[in-house]
Amino acid sequence: MRSISLTRRSAPFMKLATATFLLASAASAHAVELARVEGFGPVSRGFAGGGLAHPTGAAASLLNPAELLSIDGDRAFQFQFTEIQARIEVIDSASGERVRNQGYGANRGPYDLPEVAFAYKRGNWAFGIGLFAAGGFGIEFGRDSFLSTTTTNNVATGLPISSRIGQLRVPFAVAWRPHPQWRIGASLDYVNASVNLANLLDVQQVGALIQSGRATGSLVPVLAGIPNLSGAHFDFVRNNYLASELATQGIGGRVGVTWQPLPTTAIALSYEFKTLLANFKGRGTLTAIDADNNQIALSGRGQLPRLQFPDAWVLGVSHRLTPEFAVIADLRHMFWSKALGDTVISFDADGGGDLRVSLPTGFRDITTVSVGAEWQFLPAWTLRGGGSFALQQLQDSGTLSAAFSTTTRNHLSSTLVWRLAKSHELGLGMSYGFTPGVRNPGGNVNSVPAIEVRNRQFNPNLSYGYRF
Repeated sequence: MRSISLTRRSAPFMKLATATFLLASAASAHAVELARVEGFGPVSRGFAGGGLAHPTGAAASLLNPAELLSIDGDRAFQFQFTEIQARIEVIDSASGERVRNQGYGANRGPYDLPEVAFAYKRGNWAFGIGLFAAGGFGIEFGRDSFLSTTTTNNVATGLPISSRIGQLRVPFAVAWRPHPQWRIGASLDYVNASVNLANLLDVQQVGALIQSGRATGSLVPVLAGIPNLSGAHFDFVRNNYLASELATQGIGGRVGVTWQPLPTTAIALSYEFKTLLANFKGRGTLTAIDADNNQIALSGRGQLPRLQFPDAWVLGVSHRLTPEFAVIADLRHMFWSKALGDTVISFDADGGGDLRVSLPTGFRDITTVSVGAEWQFLPAWTLRGGGSFALQQLQDSGTLSAAFSTTTRNHLSSTLVWRLAKSHELGLGMSYGFTPGVRNPGGNVNSVPAIEVRNRQFNPNLSYGYRF
């Protein structure tokens, strides 16, 4: 391999690298809704993401703010720490070669999701605030797999393949009880989100986007004149434990209402608003690769101008069969197709030129059913368990990208809680996420070879609660 510095003679390669970066980076839209599926706080996490109509403590700020009025005592503090241990495998269907998710440095997994929340109740009013790592994780496939090798000319580039997307939410919530049977709540969230991206695209994928009219801008005419091009690689990665390279901030929020027709039964409805985020922005290195593995690097500025987290409806019911035993069920529908049916990317090269690309990300609306049970089998001990099932895959198989894998489809979870004293409790839990393999037949914009992606996760969590 011979690395070539930036010169006027290499300008065509640099422009192609710029264009290809945009085409590839659209796959960053593979936002994982894992935390939303598995819930926030120790109660909802024990129910596999359910519990909308159930007392969920201070974490209700991010679930159903109306349930802040159900906290035990006048004040409640919660802390939870979850570690996401993704086990993602990509298989080349023709050759049988496999590559598995790995962990390197501060950018890569396992991924730690902290949660801190506080709630205060007085009379018919309650207030809540918190800090939640509200979803997302990443992949790291190293430098030596078939994902780092171009299909055209079979060039082993030695370049890394990785991605990460994260979301931090700080909700400010209020709840009001206008009637003994009704609770109403709302929250406004500060949202901080960021994306890391490093991926390789074959030149066939670039050509397909141009031919379909999904790539526009002053750099498009340059692409056809590039000789011996095999692919292009982008690296927009900040090797930091929390921060990623492409970053933004904005707001989100939700409203919720709970009706309690009987002392043992509650029904709740919640709506979470689509986020209002500014454009994701950042800098990185883009590399064009020819048939002899000559690599030409280019610096530039990229944006994800329309990437948002979707809105959702949630309907939940909670029923206490005995003072020690309760059951819950939730139905959740998230509008991913409106947020990420297509992903629009724009890029401005330092040396001039622009490109705008619309990639068919193919996210679909997803409906999830969650059920769970809570059993206080001893005065100081409570066991919660649950499961969730998505009625369809988040992504259509034809738009699956190997480097940005989809979320798991099914989840099982369990949490054991020990109340040390009247005001303190500790919780220890585990969730397991799994899904049938998702296959892309290949020969399309998102993958040239036919591939299959498998995904399963073991996610331990530890929680602490304090009531006073």
